[in-house]
Amino acid sequence: MKRGYAEYEPLSHRQRARGWVGRLGRGPFRTAQLNIAGWSALLAVCLAAGLLTRYAAQRLSGMGWLPWCAAALPLIGVLVVDRRRAKRVQLKHIDVRLARPEDLPALPGIETSGDIAFRAAGMDLVADAEPADPTAYQPAWRAGRLWVACDRTGRPIGFVRVEIVDDLPHVEQVSVLPSHAGRHTGAWLLAVAADWARDVGYPRMTLRTFSEVPWNGPYYQRLGWRVLPDDAGGPQLQALAQREHALGLTRWPRQAMVLDLTGPGATPATDRGSPAAG
Repeated sequence: MKRGYAEYEPLSHRQRARGWVGRLGRGPFRTAQLNIAGWSALLAVCLAAGLLTRYAAQRLSGMGWLPWCAAALPLIGVLVVDRRRAKRVQLKHIDVRLARPEDLPALPGIETSGDIAFRAAGMDLVADAEPADPTAYQPAWRAGRLWVACDRTGRPIGFVRVEIVDDLPHVEQVSVLPSHAGRHTGAWLLAVAADWARDVGYPRMTLRTFSEVPWNGPYYQRLGWRVLPDDAGGPQLQALAQREHALGLTRWPRQAMVLDLTGPGATPATDRGSPAAG
């Protein structure tokens, strides 16, 4: 996997600020659906919390900052609830299914969409790599090992491609459009692939990735993958490592990883009816 990009979106402080302004412009607290009465009630709660805490702080002599913190707590609570509800609403409009022939032409564009993140990390060699030709996805599609995540219009926004390496399923590529990052779409795609591998009877699945790139190795570890020692891989997995070296990708640390599907440390199966399971 040369340019895996599933969830992480490395934004600058300016980009984050623009995103917040854009969301406020589309309607503050849009999922909490606060009307005039709701805003009035929220402000009243903030004022009451501030006044009560101020009174307590005066009795305790000091801690003048405490009333301000207490007044802000209700507002922060609404922000947190709003953010979580927004993600759940977005996930309801995402569907993961087996790829269809008409999906294949869109996959190279999805694969290269995360190149801006690699370029920002100084990994121009990865960003400049040629994407796979649409025909490269056909073997996995024919074998039923290619899944796509689609938005409410049915347009693919992410995919996971699984090949067979050393008689085990191997995640060759997982990519999600940066505009849909942060919604657990990549985790859901990987969970669907893991469910398929578990149902077929495979004991584990593998991948190769960058070990220090935040949206690669550390991200997969949070999903239950563990690092596989270099001498523990089969001949085909080691051949992939040699090919990466020939391409110059080992300029940045690479590693093999494995996800256990059976046994005590196995990752549990997901609830396929719930996108949030990913």
